[in-house]
Amino acid sequence: MKQFRVGILAAFAMLLLAACGGSSFKKTKSGLMYKIITDGKNPAVKNGQVIKFEYVQKIRDSILSGSADNGPAYVTIDSSITPDYNPVEVFGLVSKGDSVVVIMEVDTLRKKAGGQLPPFLKPKDKIILTMKVLNVFATVEESEKDKQVVIEQMMKKQAAEAEVQKGKDLKVLEDYLKSKNITAQKAPKGTLVEIKEAGSGLACDSGMYVTVNYTGQTLAGKVFDSSIEPSFGHQPYTLQIGAHGAIEGWDDGLRLLRKGSKANLYIPSALGYGKRGNGADIKPDENLQFYVEILDVKDKMPPPPPPMAPGGAQQGNQ
Repeated sequence: MKQFRVGILAAFAMLLLAACGGSSFKKTKSGLMYKIITDGKNPAVKNGQVIKFEYVQKIRDSILSGSADNGPAYVTIDSSITPDYNPVEVFGLVSKGDSVVVIMEVDTLRKKAGGQLPPFLKPKDKIILTMKVLNVFATVEESEKDKQVVIEQMMKKQAAEAEVQKGKDLKVLEDYLKSKNITAQKAPKGTLVEIKEAGSGLACDSGMYVTVNYTGQTLAGKVFDSSIEPSFGHQPYTLQIGAHGAIEGWDDGLRLLRKGSKANLYIPSALGYGKRGNGADIKPDENLQFYVEILDVKDKMPPPPPPMAPGGAQQGNQ
């Protein structure tokens, strides 16, 4: 539903621009173009009040950010702040229920920023912010209570979406393993673990510090990280089980292993990097495979390894 409303906001901005050609827009003192659509039924916000609004920020055909991903925004009205060419200039003019369009010209932003702007912002581009004022709170305390409710709702929604995605991921992973004649155990949260060598040392239980040699790759075979392959220059990784020191699929899958184990972890995207992905190598909703070797398991944090000398040898061991 939120995705739909944000889409409506973006469409509203485009229609307004097309219909008016920018001629009905007003300008702030700094030259920022804006238009407020209001029914006049509610009073304008006052200093110290907090506005809650849904928004979408676009450039050309791309959405830069919006409430669909981040939830509604909350801004406290502070008349002592005098922003220069910033949407905050307009926030003090709105009322509950208003729809607002703000246009920021990249050329003007570049001049005011001394040329320091991201490279994807091109000359003559326009950043368009469209927002809908959902509510106005008399105090920051009232807005914080509302924000907490929104956060809890978003977390429940994200958890439900992750469970649905995990079901899809597991179907893909199970089919993949079947096609390769690989037998794997399922960890408590859904990571599939192919144990190559069982190991005989301490188990990777909650609270234990586990040192892992690893190689991570996509199911297509693209290696994106490794402490085993010298080209990456990484040392074995130590994490505490249950302390969220790695992606959830690691914490889940390692619990089936012990010191000396060697295994492949097949991690559903929902227990990996999820919808955000990670850099160019890990796409959104991409399932992952990690080959891991459990080098050590301790009940206390081990000392850090000595630094690497040129050529990959550890100093002190030459």
